[in-house]
Amino acid sequence: MKICHVCGAECEDGAELCKICGADLLTAQNADKEEEIILEHPVLLATLEDVVSAEILKDLLHENGIPFSCDGEEDGGAMKVTFGGSFVAEDIYVDESCFDQAARIYDDFLHEEPAFDESFFEEDGEEG
Repeated sequence: MKICHVCGAECEDGAELCKICGADLLTAQNADKEEEIILEHPVLLATLEDVVSAEILKDLLHENGIPFSCDGEEDGGAMKVTFGGSFVAEDIYVDESCFDQAARIYDDFLHEEPAFDESFFEEDGEEG
């Protein structure tokens, strides 16, 4: 069994996507094999309070070949309390040269409504 890096759900060994949150399990599996990303001119793309949303956005950026960096990776992804008592899960940075494309992906992500087919709601092995 694989454990989802976003929501912690147990997934089948051959699964590519988490059956609970839809996270890309292959990206997480190959993350430690990738080279270190160095952004020449980092700019803040997003500050996300929701860990699941942060992971999904990172998966989308990765799928589109946009290098990114997150301040949360250095401290183990721990939540931070900001001035005024709000919580921030992660700040995600992209290189200035990729910002426009990354901003479009982020905007689409914010305005996209999830679409689920009937099989998403069926229990394993249950026929609809």
